[in-house]
Amino acid sequence: SIKRDFAFGNGNLTLGYNTASFYGFSLGTQVKGNIKLGEKHKDDRKNEGPFENNALITQAYLQYSLNEMLLIKAGRYEGELEWLTDYQQGAIAEITAIPDTTVSLAFSNRKAESGIDTSEDFHKPNDLNKGIYVVDIKNESLEGLEINPYYYQIPDAVKFYGLKTSYNLEHFGAIAQYAKSSLTNEYKTNNSLENGYVAHFELNGNFEDLTSAVGLIKTSKKGGADIITSYGDNISPFEDGNQVYTLDARTIYGSLGYSIYDFDFGALYGITRYDATSSGLKEKELNLSAGYNFTKNLNTNIMYVNVDADEANGETDYNKYLASVEYKF
Repeated sequence: SIKRDFAFGNGNLTLGYNTASFYGFSLGTQVKGNIKLGEKHKDDRKNEGPFENNALITQAYLQYSLNEMLLIKAGRYEGELEWLTDYQQGAIAEITAIPDTTVSLAFSNRKAESGIDTSEDFHKPNDLNKGIYVVDIKNESLEGLEINPYYYQIPDAVKFYGLKTSYNLEHFGAIAQYAKSSLTNEYKTNNSLENGYVAHFELNGNFEDLTSAVGLIKTSKKGGADIITSYGDNISPFEDGNQVYTLDARTIYGSLGYSIYDFDFGALYGITRYDATSSGLKEKELNLSAGYNFTKNLNTNIMYVNVDADEANGETDYNKYLASVEYKF
């Protein structure tokens, strides 16, 4: 689809409230509202701002906590696992009875992304009607090292499992992750897909106010990793990253961040080569960002996104500009 120039302004209000605990039980809520401040299109088309709603209940859950050993949420909650992010509708239990270990058991049948520049309704990703089941284990027995094996299942579609390891010293860090999917025969046939994987390696460093990272993301030649990301992902560092999880994608990226006084600056550049069935396609993405904290509660951020893509399926190169002012109270 050809991307056309358009612009929009949005006013966003986020309100949240958590009740006090009563015999371990409590309620949590969060509502986000959007008010269109303006919209302009090159060809005067309407409603292209990425907002499916004016208001959305992003969180509404019943929580139970037992002696900091067990935490259960049921309802709409914020997902914070490797492939379960954004806002989820279902339930999650976090068990911390084993020292230095957190075992998470989760279920979700709908998800939504909602923020100052986008808001979608809760939906079933990729028409996956039976939801997703998750077992996630994080262990930090060794100082600086986190080991995170996980298993996800989407009934009648896919099972995928993987391992993420993160190692962090005072000025240096490394990440290594591998996830593999096993599709059902019916899903393979109906969608012309094969089993796939995604691998991720990153080295990062920080020294005083300077941060940096270089990384590699690779998917399988037999099948892309798109279905693994159905309920969210934490790997892609890009604002857009349109081709990172497609068939036979190889992405290399590098980033720098710098903070001085109340300013934060960031730069990220990466190249994705993909689609070995053709002569090979390439997409380059540049993200530049700057932020300033006026006060503890008031800040502003701007971002420039440039995507330079080989022509495929009618897609074209594009630039994107994001600017926001946020006040937190």
